[in-house]
Amino acid sequence: MTFIKRDGSCVDGPIAAITPKAVTVQPQQNPPVTIQRGDLLQVTQEDAVLFSARSSWADVEAVQLSPHESFIVKTRKGVLISGRPLSISDRGFIYKRFLWLKKRYPKDQIVAVDYLRMKPASPAFDYFTQEAPALLFFYPEFYDRLGGLEGQVPVRLYDVLLHEDDSSLNCSPR
Repeated sequence: MTFIKRDGSCVDGPIAAITPKAVTVQPQQNPPVTIQRGDLLQVTQEDAVLFSARSSWADVEAVQLSPHESFIVKTRKGVLISGRPLSISDRGFIYKRFLWLKKRYPKDQIVAVDYLRMKPASPAFDYFTQEAPALLFFYPEFYDRLGGLEGQVPVRLYDVLLHEDDSSLNCSPR
């Protein structure tokens, strides 16, 4: 996982400990690093966002939906739209309604966008995938993932109540 801090610096590694106020990351061959919640801007895993403390339409546009992933879009009228859009642009979303009908949701009518991403694989599942893929047949998480039952994690990417920050996130050496 990559933990991006508000000052632009990044820490790579797995979570060693977590509390409501801070997360401790264990970088490879370095001492653990504790990041306070207020200093944490975004957490990514393999280019997919796990946590975001900013409101960014650029992050919404950058999402590459995998199978079993989608968005939940809330409009100003309180309508919740769930599913995979046909397209996302700086003007809003386009969803398929029926066979050939399309429904546009302009950005100025959208209040919030949540990215429903697949729950990250457990470390044991990752280990079996890399070291002993033939043994996945005996590992229960394999069947959950095969059937799309691994669960989803909602990540708020855009919220009209927060200041919109579409700046690119690049890790700076510190």
